[in-house]
Amino acid sequence: MDGAVLVVAAHCDDAELWAGGTIARLTTEGVRVRVAIAHHTDIRRGEALRGGAELGVEPRFRSEGQTLLEWAEQEIHGARPEVLLTHGGNDPHPDHAAVFQGVGGALVRSQDRLHYPRRWYSFDTYYLTRHPLGAPVIIDVSASFERKLRSLRMHVSQNVDELTQMAEAMAVLHGMKIRVARGEAFHPFDILGRWPILREVP
Repeated sequence: MDGAVLVVAAHCDDAELWAGGTIARLTTEGVRVRVAIAHHTDIRRGEALRGGAELGVEPRFRSEGQTLLEWAEQEIHGARPEVLLTHGGNDPHPDHAAVFQGVGGALVRSQDRLHYPRRWYSFDTYYLTRHPLGAPVIIDVSASFERKLRSLRMHVSQNVDELTQMAEAMAVLHGMKIRVARGEAFHPFDILGRWPILREVP
């Protein structure tokens, strides 16, 4: 894959939790991956940087005073990604939903939306109370899953045992759907009625 991947997350452990195996797989394959984080503190920024290092990325953080829309526009135009991964519009967590609104607004306003991103997907999370229509794209992360777990263990201010157990349970479930050991799932969503080109994320 020639284009970059942009991962837009609300919190400092979200990229690792919902897409860490995919990020690690992509960086190993030489794909440029950019991770952008909306909400952070000094402690959590340090954890995110250490977790990102395990995955082969250096996270970027929203500046103080930037709106979510301004920040999303900055990250999308800075990365010019082929693929964008973010939270879903049906995620009941308010911070996740707000990031989705910011990203969606940035994509709608972009004069370059026909050029990038070409594909966009939302994370499959345990917060979802209803699933999007259609089947998700499931990525085989069996070979990169241990790196995902190591990155999650960097977030020592959080309940690391709960994070890793959740990641393990969801990865096994998604992996079973495509007959591999571990998987991560992503759901396509529409922007002004336009759907992404559907193929495997990497």
